[in-house]
Amino acid sequence: MRRIILTAVVALLVVSSGCVGLITGETVEFEANDASVEDAEVDSTDYTLNNSSERSITRDVSFLGQERTIRIVNQLNRHTKNGTLAEATGNETLALAVERDRVDATNVPDLAQFVVVSSPGAKVLGQTLNPAASWSNERILEQVADQTGKLNNLDKEETRTAESLGEDRNVSEFSATTNMKGKEVDVRAHVVSYEHEGDVIIAVGVHPEAMDEEDNVDELLEGIEHSGD
Repeated sequence: MRRIILTAVVALLVVSSGCVGLITGETVEFEANDASVEDAEVDSTDYTLNNSSERSITRDVSFLGQERTIRIVNQLNRHTKNGTLAEATGNETLALAVERDRVDATNVPDLAQFVVVSSPGAKVLGQTLNPAASWSNERILEQVADQTGKLNNLDKEETRTAESLGEDRNVSEFSATTNMKGKEVDVRAHVVSYEHEGDVIIAVGVHPEAMDEEDNVDELLEGIEHSGD
């Protein structure tokens, strides 16, 4: 009898959370609220909002010993800054030649990028169903590679703190390489992930090592706005 009562209570709690599909076996959808950077910070750092989109992912998860299907709806905002190959490589000779119009400037679109993703925590009865909540920084960089470009030779350099959504957050910085216009370029990647009002907030900044963008990345982090639940 006690087992039956407990099962009934659990079922009632799940239903009251709006996730009846976890009981019936139907696909349950969890949608994140948007997380974006305020216009003032975007403008002052010379970045531009390049893409704002919604991404849906379907996953099979284990809930109370049963396999269930959930749909995760993420919100993504991508900000970029254009530049030249000379800026990307830090080649002063090339930069001087560009300045004197001796060679093509070789513009590189999206030379620096700052991506913000809001993913639903999908928490039911204390269980977080969205694996993004526990992703490592390396896994995060893999997941956003379609937005930032593939990073090779990834190596963690340091961790610093920066304010974002009213609290100090741990920002991990990596050195890596990527391909730009057929050239291998040294880059820096900044990664932060934290929970805020029911959603998982992920922010990634990637830029050539020759460009000093750390202060801009921190300013963009401070400019993130999000309202969840």
